[in-house]
Amino acid sequence: MAVVGLGGYSQRRRLRRWSDRDALHEAQEIDYPTVSSPTYLRPTEGHLTDALNELAQRVDAARERWPDEEIEADNREIIANSRQQFERAKATLEDVEEQRGSFGELSATERLDVLGDLRSALGGAEQAVALADLQRDNRKRDDIIATLGALRDEYESVIEDLPYVAPNLSWAVIAYGELDEWLDNVRGSIWTGEQHMHDEGNTDIVEPQYSAARAASSRARLADVVRLRDSLEETAREDTTASSFEQELDDAYERLNKRTDTVTEQVEFDIEDGADEMDSYAYEISIQQHAGIYGRPDDAYEKELLALAVRQKVEHHAYALILSEFEDIPATHQPTASIPEFDTTGADVRDAKDRASAALDNRLRTEGDDPLVRHLCVTLVERFDQQEHRLDRHLNTINDGSANEWAVELERTRLRYREIEELAPTIPDAIATATGSDDHA
Repeated sequence: MAVVGLGGYSQRRRLRRWSDRDALHEAQEIDYPTVSSPTYLRPTEGHLTDALNELAQRVDAARERWPDEEIEADNREIIANSRQQFERAKATLEDVEEQRGSFGELSATERLDVLGDLRSALGGAEQAVALADLQRDNRKRDDIIATLGALRDEYESVIEDLPYVAPNLSWAVIAYGELDEWLDNVRGSIWTGEQHMHDEGNTDIVEPQYSAARAASSRARLADVVRLRDSLEETAREDTTASSFEQELDDAYERLNKRTDTVTEQVEFDIEDGADEMDSYAYEISIQQHAGIYGRPDDAYEKELLALAVRQKVEHHAYALILSEFEDIPATHQPTASIPEFDTTGADVRDAKDRASAALDNRLRTEGDDPLVRHLCVTLVERFDQQEHRLDRHLNTINDGSANEWAVELERTRLRYREIEELAPTIPDAIATATGSDDHA
């Protein structure tokens, strides 16, 4: 009887959620726009060929030092890591060598991916070379420290020479924002290499080989940045109206910073519920999304990566602009109070996804040619992709948890679709603030 009773209870739970199940399946069937970020970094066939030849030379150098390719060291962990990195470098070399004749058929994005693989592999080959040199006393820790110091000086020189030449601000933000990301990765790699060298307790072999590998890949990537920078400037100057946007980028950042603070100060992050006070969903957004990118634009600005700073600040500002739409909605996470009860259904989720998809589609159809609009739409597509995983999870756990726990999960999903719905029409306002055409700027 107990088994029958439990079985009947389980069936009732399933029966109660059948409508949710059907609606969630319908939500999965709703298509949403897909779009990729435009790239203005276009490595040439010659660029890839040079990078491939450079990797081949470094692999050969490692083979000269380890003729039987049996990398040896006193510490077995060092051997395993160095050998693994060298094997990956050889595999990349062989793989890309097979593509050499078809470099011209690759898209700009595919060429960037190949270039990234070659530079990572270069570091792996250099690690094997450095290990041999360090073991045989042909290279010292101080040599690697000096190399990293010289690289940092080169990096600073490249930063100072960034032209930010573009036909318009939107082009400058996206094209040079991507280049700034490459530079920031170089800076991070140099910094990590220096940290390895100065941390206490390092041996004369373990950390230096890792730092030498980072130095090799960083030097190559820095050279890539210079080539890509020159190509960007050449492309931009094909437009007779092109000019340097360095000051405009700086002004845009300051406007966005000021306006974001003004908008955020006007938002109510608490909801009064009788004698209790709870967080609004506006507060939840500020924690999960807004605060998640809070420090990044300021960090980029301090590093003088102006285009990257503005691109991130526009995203930041767009989130600030939608906060007021969620002031009266309770957060689905309440750290100091009980989560309120929701009556959200699968149909609510389905309808929210439908509206969000329509909002994004409308933005792309009306202004999708603008590079910055397109980039911001890409971030919304990424959010849609994340939501698809949530829909899968809901259907896999549809009989788990209490009725209120289930409703809370559905409400979280509904609200995230609602965020997309609100963000899509806000994109022009965020860009208007960046360009200075916002009346409130």
